[in-house]
Amino acid sequence: MTQQKVEPAAPAAAPAPPRCAALPSGGTFTITNARVPTGCIQGELPGSVPVCVDNLAHLDIEVVDARITALHPAGHAAAAGRRGRSQGAAVDLKGKMVLPCFADLHTHIDKGHTTERSRNPNGSLSGADRSTARDAAFWDEQDVYRRMDFSLRCAYAHGTSALRTHLINMTPKQTQLTWPAFARLRKKWAGKVELQGVSLVVLSFFRDEAAAAALADLVAAHGGILGAAVCCAEKGGDPSDDWTTCEEDRDELLDRIFRLAKERDLDLDFHTDENGNELARGLRYVAQKAEQWGYQGRVVCGHCCSLAFQPPEELAITLEAVRRAGVTVVSLPLVNQWTQDRSHEGGRTPRWRGITLLHELRQAGIPTAISSDNVRDQFYAYGDLDMLEVFTQSCRMAHLDRPYGDWPQAVTSIPADAMHLPEHGRIGVGLPADFVIFRGRRYSELLSRPQYDRVVVRAGVPLDCTPPSYEELDYVPSAIKTGGARQPRVGCSAALGACAVRINQAATTTP
Repeated sequence: MTQQKVEPAAPAAAPAPPRCAALPSGGTFTITNARVPTGCIQGELPGSVPVCVDNLAHLDIEVVDARITALHPAGHAAAAGRRGRSQGAAVDLKGKMVLPCFADLHTHIDKGHTTERSRNPNGSLSGADRSTARDAAFWDEQDVYRRMDFSLRCAYAHGTSALRTHLINMTPKQTQLTWPAFARLRKKWAGKVELQGVSLVVLSFFRDEAAAAALADLVAAHGGILGAAVCCAEKGGDPSDDWTTCEEDRDELLDRIFRLAKERDLDLDFHTDENGNELARGLRYVAQKAEQWGYQGRVVCGHCCSLAFQPPEELAITLEAVRRAGVTVVSLPLVNQWTQDRSHEGGRTPRWRGITLLHELRQAGIPTAISSDNVRDQFYAYGDLDMLEVFTQSCRMAHLDRPYGDWPQAVTSIPADAMHLPEHGRIGVGLPADFVIFRGRRYSELLSRPQYDRVVVRAGVPLDCTPPSYEELDYVPSAIKTGGARQPRVGCSAALGACAVRINQAATTTP
């Protein structure tokens, strides 16, 4: 008797980790005894809502059909239910914190997850520029799309609902690859992550009027944002920097950028002053142009590190110009503390933290956001597009506690406003039920552990997803398989590349 062959069973999927709260899968429900930062709440709070010293309101939140329908003082939702309002299931959070979904205003997902194959040898800003240029040899349509999609899956699982990415456009190849990938991903992620794209070139690029106009047309065709790097190199602000400072024709180049944007009704997003040079005043120059061109409320400037080195009288002039122009400043603490004041030779401890003047900006009435910036690339070897991690580390580096005040807005409503997304980054009656529940009940708990068991709720439905595995990135770019680029010389990645080349060669020579 012939015994039937039995195929081995597929390995069972790893069980999802337990979450900090068990919510119904949509419909009508109420979460009770939640703590929500008051700055993240839209509209007036009921007068009897308890608020603690850290500005956390103790609330019950009603959700009906994907939207928030009521906010009550903690423990009062049941009374509303007895008066005839249908509330569905009630889930007692026992004081757990709830934040609106995050808005990540400044990222670079086109470059993400390339750190191992094109390593920055010394961690410096100029080293990052050189190794990023080397990595371009590995870029193809599939590579760019897969890495960008991987990044969005990370952000989505961590609780981000809106993300703006800069797309490096320094070469025709980069431009031809990034914008089509962006268009495909924006369509794929619609309703999950609101995706925005910014063209990234240096200021000197705009000397070529035809190329500048062509780039602006491409950006407009994709519904994007026009961008440039101003006073942003390691020597940014020095007259010798003819790449991003452009001392002799800076005024003309900035006018050209604003003219191109205004003709096409484009917002603007600049990299400015990513260094510790007192003479780097790109933020001021951009703000002055924004006011001249009537572009208030439509300009974002990122990094702005050199503010920390401006004398008090110069700082006052810059802050006033930025306030009048309605420029939003976005700080990138994780990346800037990694690259700024770094010795190219090693063996020297940095003397400053690399971040901009967050407190002074807020005190001057300037909208100030905090964002991820680079993730696992040449400018920052770490990160996961987890805005809670970004906020946690920012609190530590910039002393955003004592009091915490409204600093949670820097990762929620303030960046959402800069992105013109009024329903993102807030919790309020009538808004989508998009929020994140954390096990931490106070900031001292929230910011002490990674909160991996958070519950991300989108349109009233808890997500059943986790960040993707890094093993998904173990593919080998076509340029290596075909011999069009050298294999990376970094341990495991090099071995993977060599293995893939041998497999590819075997496949093409086997009859």
